[in-house]
Amino acid sequence: MMSARCLQVPPIAWILIAPLTMRAVGQEPQVGTPDPGPPTAIEQALIERSCSATFTDAHQVCLSSQLNSLRADFGHDLNRLSGAERRALDSACNRIRTEQGREGYLDCLGAQLVALRNRRGPRPAATDAPALPRPPMSVPSAKPTPRAGPMSSVSGVWTGVALVTLFVAAGGALLAVKARRAAPRKCRVCGGDAQAAGDLCQKCHEAAEASRRAAAERADQKRAQQEELRRRREEEEEQRRRKARQAEEARLQQQEEARQREENARQREREEEDARRRSQAAVVSEEAFDPYAVLGVSKHASKEAIGMAYLEARSKYDLDHVSHLGVELQEHYKARARAVDRAYQMLTK
Repeated sequence: MMSARCLQVPPIAWILIAPLTMRAVGQEPQVGTPDPGPPTAIEQALIERSCSATFTDAHQVCLSSQLNSLRADFGHDLNRLSGAERRALDSACNRIRTEQGREGYLDCLGAQLVALRNRRGPRPAATDAPALPRPPMSVPSAKPTPRAGPMSSVSGVWTGVALVTLFVAAGGALLAVKARRAAPRKCRVCGGDAQAAGDLCQKCHEAAEASRRAAAERADQKRAQQEELRRRREEEEEQRRRKARQAEEARLQQQEEARQREENARQREREEEDARRRSQAAVVSEEAFDPYAVLGVSKHASKEAIGMAYLEARSKYDLDHVSHLGVELQEHYKARARAVDRAYQMLTK
């Protein structure tokens, strides 16, 4: 693809092309005009107000003439008006703009400018431009006959020169493109011949690929090391938590064992205390045992009376009477029966 730098045209070419372009749009170079710049907004409104709205060549000639006349009298964008003249125009036409709008304001402004020009007197340089007031709307429809004379031959010469310049510029651009394509590509690293598809030679390209692969391998190794380090840290953290759980479980187990030992010790103490109490109660009961009171006889009773009291007591505390009752009551009857047997044995020896 041809670059824009290869298509640059020398400045002399534009100088030669300018007359051809101006002739193509139907205008000749103007010399000595008041101001060749485009009309401002107020100038455009005034000259359009003075010319008909038919878009013909005559309309364009009218606009150009009115613009030249306006600028010859009052300068570009009416800059030759003094401050007093501007205030007079504003005081005369602002009220009309409020009442009649833009069209009335332009008519008032045009009339004031004509009156001001008349007060100033005629211009020093004569001009063929029509007066500023609005001409009649009817404009001749016939196009003016183009002038023939020396300008036609001059324009032809300029046209030929411009065409020759264009051909020369195009040929130079083509030669520059061919020379650029024919020039060998150089490696931007070592300066050797580069490949057609890049700016590196084969050796530098291979070195760059090797460097890229080495960098990729280093990056992979670094990622693997980071992953291994992260895994080890997770394992260490898990092991630490596991040891903490085991230590807590061991502590709780030790507390439970200590509590169990204390409970067993208290149980043994209670059993020993109960045994001691029972032993003391047995000693007391052995010393205070009265066989006569158990059988319900006097100390001077005969053996026959003791035998009859024994049979009566055994019948009274027979277990068959309380076999359907609670265990405590049955134990009480057993103890009373043993006491009756013991009392009878003691009295019948």
